[in-house]
Amino acid sequence: MVKHTFLLIYRNLKRFKSSFFINLIGLSVGLACALSIFLWVNSEMHVDKFFKKDSQLFQVMEHQKHTGSIRVTDSTPGLLSKALAEEMPEVEYATTATPTYWFGGITLSVGDKNIEANGKYAGKDFFKIFSYHLIQGNKNQLLSDTKSIVISKKLALKLFDSTQDIVGKTIEWQHSIQYRVSGIFEVPA
Repeated sequence: MVKHTFLLIYRNLKRFKSSFFINLIGLSVGLACALSIFLWVNSEMHVDKFFKKDSQLFQVMEHQKHTGSIRVTDSTPGLLSKALAEEMPEVEYATTATPTYWFGGITLSVGDKNIEANGKYAGKDFFKIFSYHLIQGNKNQLLSDTKSIVISKKLALKLFDSTQDIVGKTIEWQHSIQYRVSGIFEVPA
C-alpha cells in the first residue's frame, strides 16, 4: 500500500511537474506559518510564569496615532501608574518600569571597578508586584528613595566580589550620579 502511494506520487511528479511543485511550496509555506504561529503563541503563554501572581499581572500599552496609522507601544505617561493605583480600587499595586533597551549599556563604578550593565528605572512597588527572590533588602523599602538602586546577585559579585553586607554601599552611575544599594535580588533561571 505504501509502495503504491509512493509510486503514484512519483508518477504525478513526472507528469505534472509545475502543479506538483506549486502544491509542495504551498504545503511547505503553510506548515512553516503554522509552526511559527504555534511557537509565538507558546512563547507568549510562558512569559513571566515564574512570578507567584502571574495571572494578576497586566501591562498597560498605548495606542498612538501617527499620520493615519495606529501604533501600539509599551510606553505610557510616567504618572499613569500612580493614577491607576489611586483611582481604581481593583488595582493593588502599579509601577512604572522602563524597558532595558531605552538606556543601552550603562557604566556602574565602585572604586576603580567599572562594569558595563543593563538596567531599568522602576517605581517603588516594583518588587511588591514582581516576586523576584531577594537576597538582601526589605521588599517594602526597596526603591523608596530616588537615589537607591537594587542590583542582581551577578552584578553584586562583579562589583563587590561578594553578596554580603552590600546594602547601604554606594555605586556610581555613568561616573556622575551616586546611588545607594538598597537590595540584591536573584534573577530566575
